Amino acid sequence: MGHTVGFAADPFGFVADLLADHGVEDAVGLDVVGMDDLYVLAHPDHFERAFVTDRDSIVKGGEFEAAFGDAVIAAEGDEWRRQRDELEPFFRWERVDDYASVMRRQVERRLRTWPDSGTLSLEAEMKAVTLDIIFATILGRELDRDGDERIRSAADGLNGRFAPASWVLPSWVPTPSRCRFDRADRVLREEVRQLVETADEESLTRRLADALGSDADYPATVESLENQLVGMIFAGHETTALALTYALYLLATHPDARERAADEVDRVVGDGPVTADATRDLPVLERVIRETIRLYPPVHTLPRETAKPFPTGDRVIPAGTDIHLSIIRIHRDERWYDDPLAFRPERWDENSDRPAYAYLPFGAGPRSCLGRAFALTEAKIVLATVLREFELDWGGDGELAITPEMTTQPRGETPLVVRRR
Repeated sequence: MGHTVGFAADPFGFVADLLADHGVEDAVGLDVVGMDDLYVLAHPDHFERAFVTDRDSIVKGGEFEAAFGDAVIAAEGDEWRRQRDELEPFFRWERVDDYASVMRRQVERRLRTWPDSGTLSLEAEMKAVTLDIIFATILGRELDRDGDERIRSAADGLNGRFAPASWVLPSWVPTPSRCRFDRADRVLREEVRQLVETADEESLTRRLADALGSDADYPATVESLENQLVGMIFAGHETTALALTYALYLLATHPDARERAADEVDRVVGDGPVTADATRDLPVLERVIRETIRLYPPVHTLPRETAKPFPTGDRVIPAGTDIHLSIIRIHRDERWYDDPLAFRPERWDENSDRPAYAYLPFGAGPRSCLGRAFALTEAKIVLATVLREFELDWGGDGELAITPEMTTQPRGETPLVVRRR
């Protein structure tokens, strides 16, 4: 069984211990059932080589293609480049500004359901509001708070395909998490298909569909549009929800940081709307977000496959080998960050000689996150609105533990105590 049981049960702790045992090499091999070889890489140089200087050396592998077909999230090579070029204009900073008012309306709508004083499930609320936002902006559909539970449940189910227990088994094994993904995928494809068919000519949904079908040599099919839009829900819903969950948890447990951020919001935004322009004038809140996604990167590791031999220190990983590029290990490495487990937003005020690829919440290189501007604008709007409207306290006992699926999940409940200001 080798490392199978320990890795599947606690990938974070297990890999950390192995890396510590192997010194500064930052690349360890795992003996895992279902995989011929699996290496975990945890040095900035590995990311620079894999995503910038020698990016043809790795590919995403079959799991992403099995999940999302030919969508940009899974595509490789020329096909990825073509799709990226078609989609990128919709996610530039200046275009994201156009979505800010829709984001704001969805946040305000959600917060109106919060009690004047009480305890909320933080993770559930953040998943709800980010799904509201992505459906309203990308798909032009306003979700019902109570009547769309089937869609909300399906969106949560997308993450299941990439659970650690599934990583260590061949892709054809129908694990419970993969079956949950398949059910979720069917629900969302049905919804997406209806929305594309009924979309107004001026809607973002229709404009995305037209852009993806603009090349006569690569006409968009119904299936390819479904792949793309379901992939966007997967990439843009849970990751932002988790970043917001951890940010509000950290603010609730660090009163000084919370007060500084709330004071800034009061000064900059006041009683007015949280606009796109306002989000650019919130440096304290920006540092809170940067530090949150350093300490709790929503995507903790990037599973890939080597397309050709990949050198790491004194070894060469053969082509065709599964590798995991560990973001969380780099982000919590004391070589790159002083007191790495501490929440210190002010560290981003300080000059640092840390390597360029020691901070990777959105990946690196040409394949870095397409939705970065969208996610950061959304996060600022949500956090600024919450801080303006509510006082926050943490309702849990002790530190919030985490556990890895494809994303960095809270382990246990996430009770947030709120009091309307």
